[in-house]
Amino acid sequence: CPRCDSATSCPAPRHTRPCDTRLSLWLLRTRLQTMGIGDLFRAAGLSLADTSFLKLNALFPLMLGGAHMAVVSWVKGPASVVAVEALPVSADKVPMLVVASMPILATMLSVVALECLAAMAPKGYESQRGRAQKAPGAASWASCPAWVERIQWAQYNTWEALMCLLPSLYVAKECALPSPLLAKLCALFLLLRLVYPFAYALDIDLVRTQLWLTGFYATGFISFAALYPEIALPLVDMAAKAK
Repeated sequence: CPRCDSATSCPAPRHTRPCDTRLSLWLLRTRLQTMGIGDLFRAAGLSLADTSFLKLNALFPLMLGGAHMAVVSWVKGPASVVAVEALPVSADKVPMLVVASMPILATMLSVVALECLAAMAPKGYESQRGRAQKAPGAASWASCPAWVERIQWAQYNTWEALMCLLPSLYVAKECALPSPLLAKLCALFLLLRLVYPFAYALDIDLVRTQLWLTGFYATGFISFAALYPEIALPLVDMAAKAK
């Protein structure tokens, strides 16, 4: 309060409003300073945390449409050409480079979590019970920042994404999906998987889910563009080969 310089509610009734306003602003500033990026997104309603049935099913079609637009725009745009050319292999080997890179990425994420446990857990990294120590909800995570456990979860998701990609590449090979299209889709998949752990670590769940959904859509596009080229290829301005 300007008159009494109190940090809490002023005892004088006529001073309560300005003092409360000052306190509220101070609390708001403190809250913003201590909030993480994920908290800011949730405060703005940009989150799937504690999502109701109605909200989930209202958002999903929008997110799926966003995934479709991202994949199509990527394939048709110049960024995909630049990305494929920047990779250290020829375009026809890009899918194999992505497959070879995924286990390395997953292992690196696991090592980050392991090193943090070694530095912060009461007994360090317990290799004799490593899987139990790193299991979801294990007590050992309580001694680490929350983002460390989320990195471990990102590692699990990386393996799952690889399992989805491999069947799609098999379908693409057997059905002769055009190599330039396959290279662009695999480059997009790799880019999304590299960004995904950062969104997970920062706890931006809506962005993380959109990244996952777009990557999953790209793997599906690989399969079904190979199976139904007359439908899928015109979407990305490519002509289907005559049967």
